[in-house]
Amino acid sequence: KFPGSERAQLRQGEQTRPDMAGSGCVLVERLEEVIGGVIGIVTLNRPSARNALTRNMLRDLTRALAELDKDDRVRCVVLRGEGRAFCAGIDLTAASGVFTGDADDKEYDAVGALERLRVPIVGAVHGACVTAGFEIALACDVLVASEDAFFHDTHCKWGIAPGWGLSQKLPRMVGPNRARLASLACERIPARQALDWGLTTSVHATAELAFAEALRICKQICRNDALMVRHYKQVLQRGLSMTLSDGRKMELDEALKAYRKMDTDHFGKLKRFKSKL
Repeated sequence: KFPGSERAQLRQGEQTRPDMAGSGCVLVERLEEVIGGVIGIVTLNRPSARNALTRNMLRDLTRALAELDKDDRVRCVVLRGEGRAFCAGIDLTAASGVFTGDADDKEYDAVGALERLRVPIVGAVHGACVTAGFEIALACDVLVASEDAFFHDTHCKWGIAPGWGLSQKLPRMVGPNRARLASLACERIPARQALDWGLTTSVHATAELAFAEALRICKQICRNDALMVRHYKQVLQRGLSMTLSDGRKMELDEALKAYRKMDTDHFGKLKRFKSKL
């Protein structure tokens, strides 16, 4: 459930095409920010199956994210799950439809769509965040969690090879030894442990409070320069796959391009800010 104080601020929602498990399994709503811009709220909405993913649901999530990315008013996105869980992974009863499909088909590449999104994504995790759900969470830029949240990599349990980055991202985020424990032993990572490991930035008593924190972070991001937020996200993301020296060079190259676009209005704003200090 949305916190009551925030729900009233949500504009008319949009809904993606129906999923085979029922209509509206991926919901998109837009929150108009007083400061300017829009916060997109994407909800995995298959609570009866703990938001387990079908192939059609992956398609709908990919499309929803692509539509948000086209909207220049959108400054930040919250990703959450309805019901008792964030996402229980791939629906194992529909797994053949997911794993026998074309792995290069971008229409079903939800993690790729998250990674390509130009604006920051804040994931609000509660309950189960399992395997494919874990990979979706790791595609967010910031993660907050509720006390009942847990992260669980079950690829080895079910004999399914990771393909959405979990084997590469997790060791970089928490270190190789912890990643081996989580993935090879299929050991659950409770919310507090995830916080200690640096997977999440905060833990909250309830899902509602975790969602409220995700909104707070998004509102804070909306106060910043929209173009620079997108620029900074890009250089952060690209740099993670580079050596430090290559990353430094890329950062400087991108900075020089940005400096050349600074105009008299921009410098005037800087002067006015300095005069207020």
